[in-house]
Amino acid sequence: MSKRTSKSPTPRTTALGRLFEDLSSRILGQAEVLERLSRAVQRLELGGVPPGGCARCFLFAGPTGVGKTETAQNLADLVFGPDHFIRFDCAEFKTLDRVGDLLGNRSGDAGRFQQSYGQASRGVWLFDEIEKAHPEFVHLFLAMTEANRVTLASGDTLDLSGLYIVVTSNLGSAEILGREHLPFVSLEKRVVRSIERHFRPELLRRFGHPYVFRPLGRAAQEAIVALHLKNFIQWHASRGRTLMVGPEVARFLAVVGFSPRLGAGPLLAAIHQCMGDAVTENLLAGGTGSGRVIVHGDHLKLVAS
Repeated sequence: MSKRTSKSPTPRTTALGRLFEDLSSRILGQAEVLERLSRAVQRLELGGVPPGGCARCFLFAGPTGVGKTETAQNLADLVFGPDHFIRFDCAEFKTLDRVGDLLGNRSGDAGRFQQSYGQASRGVWLFDEIEKAHPEFVHLFLAMTEANRVTLASGDTLDLSGLYIVVTSNLGSAEILGREHLPFVSLEKRVVRSIERHFRPELLRRFGHPYVFRPLGRAAQEAIVALHLKNFIQWHASRGRTLMVGPEVARFLAVVGFSPRLGAGPLLAAIHQCMGDAVTENLLAGGTGSGRVIVHGDHLKLVAS
């Protein structure tokens, strides 16, 4: 009787096994979404489920600035590698003409879909804030996700079976902002109810259960600041400068940069402004641009360590 031998995991399998951990190191405060998303992608990429239907279509919902777009981009990077992410801003498709621009024209001029396909025929296509698009775009989206292909104005057909299609929506955000202390299940139900009231059932069936991103609490805000600070400090280190910061700097930046309405989006701008001012003021005064950054009243200051 022959003896079965198990094969060692391939590098791709190993990378997919780390997907949740790798996403969690880049997207903070969204453990529930990232775990569920990682399992869905692992099932598809490793052949645990049939590839057909709408299994590769995801709806990301929740407030602005909580990591929806960043999750889609990092998913593309981790599963497919760099340059496999395309973002479409659905606010650009409010008129029939702009929707038509996606498909090109019969003269053979390439539309946005054909151009994007040339860049990333495998990867992640993100359609941001679909509720802002013209109803005709929704018809187009339904057709392309039903068949996993799209027919261009030229008559050519693009095979979309190698893509993950991600749609984002801010619907329901107002109902959960300021309620991050509530259990995640309660927040999720509020958002899903709002989505179900707005979107047609045939559109919702493309996605299954939405992936609801929670508002960011104070701990998540400070963790995001710490991650951006680390990158900022490394950038200066590559230029020969040494910057040291204590936890009070992260707390200061989280307060200055966080917006309940815009989420974590303004945090990076606050870091660049406040930390950048501290470094440049030191350089203008004849310093080296190295030292310890401290909170000094309503701003940051770089002092000798």
